[in-house]
Amino acid sequence: MGRLDVDAILLRDLGFSYPLELFLKRLDVFKHIELTGIPVVNSVESMLIARDKYLSLLYLKKVGIPVPRTAIVEDAHTVRRMVEEWGPVVIKPLVGSMGFGSVKADNPDIAYVIARTLQQFNLPIYLQEFIEKPGRDIRIIVVGDRVIGAMYRIQPNGTWKTNVAQGADVKKADIEPELESIAIRSAKTLKLHYAGVDVAEDPERGYVVLEVNASPNWKGFMKATGINVAEHIAHYILEIVRR
Repeated sequence: MGRLDVDAILLRDLGFSYPLELFLKRLDVFKHIELTGIPVVNSVESMLIARDKYLSLLYLKKVGIPVPRTAIVEDAHTVRRMVEEWGPVVIKPLVGSMGFGSVKADNPDIAYVIARTLQQFNLPIYLQEFIEKPGRDIRIIVVGDRVIGAMYRIQPNGTWKTNVAQGADVKKADIEPELESIAIRSAKTLKLHYAGVDVAEDPERGYVVLEVNASPNWKGFMKATGINVAEHIAHYILEIVRR
């Protein structure tokens, strides 16, 4: 395979491919490009880590970034016991986006039934403590080593979800130094050139990182802030190429 006649590549998504060999082929192609010295933004390694919600939170927790209590288990009875201990939880796909497939379980019996259903389809049981947010969370966009802006994602009436794809309203948010630091540290820890960092305002613990998205959508962000994210990423890639 010869060298591509390009200066850099913007990698927005690794996609889903079955069988596994097709997905590995895609990874091999992008890794080969990286090994030739062509910058890939975001890198394959960082995309894989961020894609795994549990693994990415482990990385954040290791460096002291506040995250919710999170677990990945294989037994529905274990899930039941954890809900008895933690209280309400969110059971969500290990790999996914936009809030699709996430279910809130308020009591152990509901959590058990959901977990049993996942077991029947040989799917992992990924759960996270439910954080009582003030009707919103915060999406922060990081490009390079700086925050370019933030927005509140305000949950619609009758739901706990704050994803724009689930109907959340958006509003520009001001960034204070602590929040800016958490967002930048989160992106750097996962080795992401750009990222969407989702943060909850916990009434007791303060800011808590819910997840870090390596390929964030920014339509709602642009509506709330007027900031052209693609333009910022393009300028950042040009800076990398010129180094």
